[in-house]
Amino acid sequence: MSVREADLGSLTYIAEGAFAKVYKVEGYTMPGDRAPLAYKRFTQAYDQQARSAAATVAFRDGLSSRERDDLDRFSTWPRALVEDRPGNVSGLLMALIPQELFSRYLDENGALGSRPLLMEYLISTAEQRALAQVDLDDVPLTERLILLAQLVYVIARLHRHGWVFGDLSFRNVAFGVNPPRLMLLDCDGAASLTDDRRSQASTPFWQPPECPHAGDRQDDVSDVYKLGLAILRCLTPGKGAATTTSVERLAGELDDEGAGLLARALSRDRAVRPAARELYAYLKRTVTRRTAPPRVVRMELLTPYRVRGQDVRVEWEVEDADELEVRVGQAAPVTLDPAAHPGGYVFRPAESGRLVVVARNRYAEVTVDLGDLELYELPPFDASMARLPRVPAPRLEPFRPPVAAAALRGRPRITVGSEVVTMPSLGVFRFVEGLRPVDPVPMPPHPLRGLIAAVGRDRASALQEAVTRLHGTVAAGVARRSAGGTGTGQGTGTGGGS
Repeated sequence: MSVREADLGSLTYIAEGAFAKVYKVEGYTMPGDRAPLAYKRFTQAYDQQARSAAATVAFRDGLSSRERDDLDRFSTWPRALVEDRPGNVSGLLMALIPQELFSRYLDENGALGSRPLLMEYLISTAEQRALAQVDLDDVPLTERLILLAQLVYVIARLHRHGWVFGDLSFRNVAFGVNPPRLMLLDCDGAASLTDDRRSQASTPFWQPPECPHAGDRQDDVSDVYKLGLAILRCLTPGKGAATTTSVERLAGELDDEGAGLLARALSRDRAVRPAARELYAYLKRTVTRRTAPPRVVRMELLTPYRVRGQDVRVEWEVEDADELEVRVGQAAPVTLDPAAHPGGYVFRPAESGRLVVVARNRYAEVTVDLGDLELYELPPFDASMARLPRVPAPRLEPFRPPVAAAALRGRPRITVGSEVVTMPSLGVFRFVEGLRPVDPVPMPPHPLRGLIAAVGRDRASALQEAVTRLHGTVAAGVARRSAGGTGTGQGTGTGGGS
């Protein structure tokens, strides 16, 4: 596919290199593709660059849509040729580097600018980044492995189609870290292995042993050597990283399998170097172990049918998630902190629809479709007292109970239960008033009084006399008591003793 330069509209200068200038295309996009574009306009070696550009554009056009999307995701691969006049290729159109792969900096005038975050900054120290005004913190090992896996993947895809990238170095790779992502740059230098006229450059300190001179024929095996250098240097940043070829520097960063695989990739013996797909398989396994996606143990919509305004309850048990997103139909999603909602979420949705929950962490996401949520409307009603229906009721006269005495007058008395005995009046006060004092009862002399007086006499006669007197006294007392107890004295008892 080719485009007239005049149709590109306004162009904004971005940068330039030894063989071309790059502009941002302001007023043109590819048919059916809204991706922002950059125009690379050749300034030297026109014929050679035009031939290489034509081959790369034709290669992309020949891919399936899935493979083309995959290539576009990881590279700024040429998409169309540009002609300044019919039949004369003046340059090419390629994808503009996304903003998330840029770094902010202050220029010499103190103005804030941005520039691509090249992979060479992954091997620099914090002091070097500060001097270069690169806004980048130290990148952890896991993120480095992810970036390297992506780099090896896109090169392996080219090898699968019989292509060689050629000039692979950190200056031809831009990256971002949130999330980890990279793109190959200057892809118009790639070539088919079947192209006997190919001539590809090598960046200093990236030459394979078998290609020490500029213009030496490169292939997929030399690409693997450069991939080995990228892995070694990216995993061992700091002093000497930009030029090292020593596998011993990698001690402790990879397991025995990885260290052995890398040693083969950097071998001077081309025959022992692994294929790029073998490097990718190892890196993918390593990254997968370190970057497990969120694990949804259980998730359930407990209330799929609700009246509008009622709470909807979702229960879940999710592990290794940094955030949870809840979406219902077309409504705006709600983002939640799993630590604040460990067992589920209760909310009041605004509409019915499909309920979807997305669990995310830094490396992956898992989507769970919980099915349809149905909201029902209550029928309208008015609870105003003024609108309540009137209930008819008959008029009733008030009940007036009759006086008890009048109601019982003339009715026979009925004895209920056992006979009732009427208690006489005690008349306590009249009884007390009728009481009269009684004559005192004469008391007989004490029977021992004489006994005491006779103590001084002869004891025997005195005792006898005392006993006799005692008997007489007792008999007289008994006779008087018996006479007083008969009242009239006309008793019939045996009376006076025997």
